[in-house]
Amino acid sequence: MTEREKMLAGELYDCGDEELLTRWHIAKDLVREYNALKSSDSEKKTKILKQLLGKVENNVWIG
Repeated sequence: MTEREKMLAGELYDCGDEELLTRWHIAKDLVREYNALKSSDSEKKTKILKQLLGKVENNVWIG
């Protein structure tokens, strides 16, 4: 079982795992990019949210 699988299952896992750290850095960069966008750039904001969350319904707003 991978550390990611353990994490998702609610079990103890190694947060220093290479895969988890890589995903964490990607998420941090996406959040930084999201926060730097103009508030009116809803298309790009939605694209980033889909990358972060996997799925986004219509009219989602995160300030």
